[in-house]
Amino acid sequence: MIAQESAAVSVVQESFLKPPLESLDFIRIPAQFGAVRAKPRPIQKIKDLHTRLDIDAILHRECSRCERNGQEFSLVIISATENGARKHLHRVGRLLCRRARATDEIGWFDTQRLCVVLPDTSGDGAMAFVRHFIEAANHRGLSPLCNLLSYRGQTHSDNEKMSVAQFSKGIEEAGEDLGPDARFGKTRAARNSALQLHSAGDVAGLLVRPLPAWKRLIDITVGCIGLTLAMPVMVAVALAIKASGPGPILFKQKRSGLGGKPFTIYKFRTMIVDAEAKKAQLRHKSEQDGPAFKIKHDPRITRVGRILRETSLDEIPQLINVLKGDMSLVGPRPLPVEESNLCATWHRRRLDVTPGLTCIWQIHGRSSVTFAEWIRMDRRYIRALSIWQDIKLILLTVPSVLARRGR
Repeated sequence: MIAQESAAVSVVQESFLKPPLESLDFIRIPAQFGAVRAKPRPIQKIKDLHTRLDIDAILHRECSRCERNGQEFSLVIISATENGARKHLHRVGRLLCRRARATDEIGWFDTQRLCVVLPDTSGDGAMAFVRHFIEAANHRGLSPLCNLLSYRGQTHSDNEKMSVAQFSKGIEEAGEDLGPDARFGKTRAARNSALQLHSAGDVAGLLVRPLPAWKRLIDITVGCIGLTLAMPVMVAVALAIKASGPGPILFKQKRSGLGGKPFTIYKFRTMIVDAEAKKAQLRHKSEQDGPAFKIKHDPRITRVGRILRETSLDEIPQLINVLKGDMSLVGPRPLPVEESNLCATWHRRRLDVTPGLTCIWQIHGRSSVTFAEWIRMDRRYIRALSIWQDIKLILLTVPSVLARRGR
């Protein structure tokens, strides 16, 4: 009996002296000892590689993180050059799993290519990783082709060095127009290995989302019906513009579309003929912060144009852009190309989807919010992209227009 009581006491004492780990969550570790983090579990087998959807989510996460703290990450896309590429690609993948760090994210870029995301890794650091990886592959008789892309989340100045065509290439053509920058060694495998370098815009191009089929179907259906019903109104507006003075009926301007690709937007002309030439003189009077230019009482607007803007009738010709596929009914409003080029990197995430006639900003913001809040509204729309959100925004736009919440 005494032995049993002693054993029970020792068990109780041990339970107090060694509490379960989950009961230690409230304990704060002094800052000088650093934060304790669980070590990520590295991917060790081909079957555990991330899918393409996983890689897309990882790229969005890393871009958002870099845009917030101004750091950099890199992406390496790897393909096999030998015959029977799929078999060799699995060998390359197994080697990659052994050589990658625990924090690196390895997955399938597509059915013929692997990729690895290198967080907190500059272009130079990624270059060293790729060179060592290719050397190890060459020793095993493999000759992988590596494409190196880096992304800095500071300003758009890094992306401005690229052409718009390169920026908007997207997933299928990422970097295929660039030649190899390096060859390794003298063996056959080394000669077949190559490294191609790319810049931040290529990573941004991978985030571009093509217009979903359901969204395109809604655009065509509503666009055709809208243009048909609005035809009498369009004729009346055209006559009013022509009668108000000289100049064209339609206003055409280059705007930044999906992936930054420029397109021509159509609107009923609401300003005097030389309005664009006088824009620079009025720039200091802009009431919208950031690169966007907006003046509530713009002296360039005609009397007819003021009515058209207050009722949003000047936007009707943009249904032509919707039918052409340059725009969608719902999406971030497209900025003029020169204003879009001045945007910071995180601003340009709004170019990941097709621009639209209306979005959250048109309903809840317009000129009453800062440019940063405008962009946050656009990105909130992109994150929650769905058919139900589009229908909701279309329905909310009607009372907004009827309330004459013009610019």
